[in-house]
Amino acid sequence: MIVIAIILFILSAGDFIGIQAGAAAGKAALDTSGALLEEYLEKNHGNIQLVRSGVDKSDIPQAINDLEAIVPRRISEFGLEGILLEGLYKNALARGFNIIRSKTDLIVSFAHDDGKVTSSTIITALTWEINSLIQRIVLYCSIGTLFILGIYLIICIVFALKKPEKVNVIKGTM
Repeated sequence: MIVIAIILFILSAGDFIGIQAGAAAGKAALDTSGALLEEYLEKNHGNIQLVRSGVDKSDIPQAINDLEAIVPRRISEFGLEGILLEGLYKNALARGFNIIRSKTDLIVSFAHDDGKVTSSTIITALTWEINSLIQRIVLYCSIGTLFILGIYLIICIVFALKKPEKVNVIKGTM
């Protein structure tokens, strides 16, 4: 039982550290990706109204389509390479646009004071939504870790309440 308790504690600690490290890495990667995309759009498409000055809130569905049309399809356009990164980028791009199409109200909440929505506004809203998703995943994983630690705590309580067994010592002569 002691071995099981130690293993549970080590697994729980590793799980907790891994969850927090993964969440921090995911947030950092997301923030970097958003900044990289905004920089790319400013540099290569700064003359488009969506990027330059923004569009009205009522034009958000069309703005999303326009943004999808100008966002690079390949990660190599950012100066990055790798087969794994390429697949990850395409998957993230498809999922990202699905998320922002379903969250137009969220995009409106990030609109500028003048009511305009820019590509930066859409990217910020998407980044916020994905960070929110990451936080929910962290919460669920933390609850799972808490469950494991609860089992560990129960094992420790059982050991604490368990009375030591009497050991009979037989005295003999030699």
